[in-house]
Amino acid sequence: MAKRFPLQPLLEHTRHRMDAAERTLRLLKQKEDEARQRLAELEGFRQEYHARLANSSAGGMHIQLMRDYHVFLAKIEHAIRHQAAVVEEARARWESAHRQWLAERQKVLAYETLAQRHHKRESLRAERLEQRLTDEHAARVRLDQARQEDA
Repeated sequence: MAKRFPLQPLLEHTRHRMDAAERTLRLLKQKEDEARQRLAELEGFRQEYHARLANSSAGGMHIQLMRDYHVFLAKIEHAIRHQAAVVEEARARWESAHRQWLAERQKVLAYETLAQRHHKRESLRAERLEQRLTDEHAARVRLDQARQEDA
């Protein structure tokens, strides 16, 4: 009977850790995508407001209304800078999680290589044992035939 791979529990644990790292990676990618989407929305809003300001000021506008547009645009700029920082932070978290996933994947691949080698050795050992038993059986049959011929 083939021996069990002695590092099998460690391989299974490492696979579990890699799967958890993969789930985390997907979640962080989703959060990064959402942050990028919010940033794109803010930038679109800024363009829309710039266009509104240009259209409104072309025909002349009250100074207070122009001031309000500029204050609002400054707030949008601040929100865009803040959201850009959120996007960068999300990207950094994803990259860190990606490195962690790669490390876990590398461990799994190493243990799987060891497991394959173990199974090859066990298969070869089983084949040799089977061959030896077959040879012994054939030798006994020939010995029995020789005894019967001598008798």
